[in-house]
Amino acid sequence: MKKWLSVTLTIVIFLTVTACGNNKSTPDAAGQDKEASEPETITVGLVNGIPKISVLDESGKWTGYDYETLVKIDDLLPQYVFKYEPITDFQAAFVGLDTKSFDILAVHASWTEERAAKYLYGEASNYENSGYTLKVKKGSGIVVKSEEDLGGLKIALAPGAAVAGDVEKYNEQHPDRKIEVVWDTGTVEQQLANLKSGAIDALFGEPLNDKALLEAYGADAFDIAGSHLFYDAGKKNGTYLLFNYGSEPLQKDIDEAINHLLKDGTLSNLSKEILGIDVTVKPD
Repeated sequence: MKKWLSVTLTIVIFLTVTACGNNKSTPDAAGQDKEASEPETITVGLVNGIPKISVLDESGKWTGYDYETLVKIDDLLPQYVFKYEPITDFQAAFVGLDTKSFDILAVHASWTEERAAKYLYGEASNYENSGYTLKVKKGSGIVVKSEEDLGGLKIALAPGAAVAGDVEKYNEQHPDRKIEVVWDTGTVEQQLANLKSGAIDALFGEPLNDKALLEAYGADAFDIAGSHLFYDAGKKNGTYLLFNYGSEPLQKDIDEAINHLLKDGTLSNLSKEILGIDVTVKPD
């Protein structure tokens, strides 16, 4: 789960923004365009506030890789038109899906067994998680080659973060050399200050967030001591759209569109253009 989502924020405003492509048309049998039948409006609860992933600015304009992915999906599906509701509280976002205020929840959600029991996951992902990195104090000399090297480290975790479950399982399996968990709901600035002061040894991250933080805070902000931590190639490792059970036709249409955009390289190019890295590629 992304660390930008770990900070609980208050929903301050809900704005509706309709994606481009309302005047969609489809070719008739002779190959001529004709006005499509009235498309079905699909309400998307879209996370707001993850830099370069999805952000709604003060003028009401959306930007970011996840948003642009949704626009391209919408362009491929003339039977639907997407409208967007900004989400700034990750936990409260699921209430919108529960109450059917949203047809789709796009909160950059990773797969968990608990969520899959309650919500219908899309099968296709536009963002392939590659496991977690480990941020440590600049010059600390800490090197983590695998999860086995995490024991004894004091690592800050946000309550509810997906990696917290992995850490709990690790500690159950390593009772004699546990990770020392420091529960932390502070800001990014506070977390990096704690890392620099030695109050904690490490923070989990992921490549995109690490890149953004180093750009924002400078190359001396931290070192990367390890990567691909808690990655299991046999599991679902992407971030996925969520639906209510009963929305299988919509889910299948969107999965087909995502797979098309992955196959033709559209999302790879979009990722490199917006994020500076290709997040559609699975780790070796």
